[in-house]
Amino acid sequence: MGTRVDKFLEFRDLQVNAKGDFDVVSGNYNLGQAIFNRISTRQGELEEFGHPAYGSRLYELIGEPNNERTRELIKMYVRECLMQEPRIKDIPGISVKERTRDSVDVSITVIPIESEVALNIVFPFYLEIV
Repeated sequence: MGTRVDKFLEFRDLQVNAKGDFDVVSGNYNLGQAIFNRISTRQGELEEFGHPAYGSRLYELIGEPNNERTRELIKMYVRECLMQEPRIKDIPGISVKERTRDSVDVSITVIPIESEVALNIVFPFYLEIV
């Protein structure tokens, strides 16, 4: 099947462990978090820090209609973004399904470099700023 990491996205705040230290994620959870952060960052936003290609172009689709063309562009931009992540060996699946008139659910399946077990991530993308 694979590892689902979309649950950690519900808890975007820092977590503190029993010792009072910040919790650190590792393995597939770390990769899932890195993927979500990369996709959520506007491409070019980290240019002044030496990472001009980091991020995605999804922000360019805000304001576009929720139609087949836009959903195909979302897939293309997500794939383009994921191909920058060196810890990903393969991207066997990206699907985009209409959630509401102004939002979609993006489902991603990737194979990490050091594993044959698929990593599955699902996140919403909003085409309108509410």
